[in-house]
Amino acid sequence: MIVKAEKYQGNYHRFEVEPTENKKAWLFTCSDIHFDNPKCDRKLFFKHMDLAVKRGAMIAITGDLFCLMQGKYDPRGSKSNVRPEHNKDNYLDMVINDTAEKFIPYAKNIILISRGNHETSVSKRMETDIMERFVERLNLLAGSKIQVGGYTGYYTLSFQYSTSGHRHSVDVGYSHGNWGGVITKGTLSVVRYASYMPDCDLMFSGHTHDGWIVTHPRLRKNTYKKTVDVVNQWHIKTGTYKEEFGSGSGWAVERIAMPKYLGGCFTEFNVTKNGVEFTPTLTPN
Repeated sequence: MIVKAEKYQGNYHRFEVEPTENKKAWLFTCSDIHFDNPKCDRKLFFKHMDLAVKRGAMIAITGDLFCLMQGKYDPRGSKSNVRPEHNKDNYLDMVINDTAEKFIPYAKNIILISRGNHETSVSKRMETDIMERFVERLNLLAGSKIQVGGYTGYYTLSFQYSTSGHRHSVDVGYSHGNWGGVITKGTLSVVRYASYMPDCDLMFSGHTHDGWIVTHPRLRKNTYKKTVDVVNQWHIKTGTYKEEFGSGSGWAVERIAMPKYLGGCFTEFNVTKNGVEFTPTLTPN
């Protein structure tokens, strides 16, 4: 349960979390939903979102919530990829308003929605901040306090351990994503992210529609204990909900690309006297 949310700047946030009585908390992270695309597996997406709500999980969406490629002047546009309910003169408004209404049951659990390349591309072309418009709409409808993140950034989860105010923190990095690879599935990005985003325990990225978890051990100095410790930084690629390969035809198939992972990631946090233990797990299909 979030008891306090702060936004230090556009891409740095802090959330104070009150765990359950058994000192547990959950975070559901996903990306590349492409919710307005006809190929979005909404059944699977809502299954995972419903599970997140059942667990009382915080929800973070790290880019490409939307597809939004069918607007005017978009060179990627194809009318076959427009849902009938969005095929109106006010296309962008229809997508934003329709999605906001469908997200109302989950809004109180969502802590952060950040921008992906689909949102930034449309924002540049149409001269409006798509994600700001969507979050404003959803917060108005649901009475939620969702924050908007950048393409890349950090947020801190500060967990309450005792009523005396004793807290433990986990630092989370996120980037919608930059590097991929048909063979490597973007795993070479782990060292790159670790080099320019060192200040996080968990690092989430998307964009390539792959799904994996890789640990990156590092030597870190512990000034409190006066020791040098081996500390894992966890890197998670969060997959997609856009299924493009089952039909055997289309842009993705013709590029000889490989089928992609459908789903996101649940991270379980256990708050102890000495800190926070966490376990990220990719969602089951």
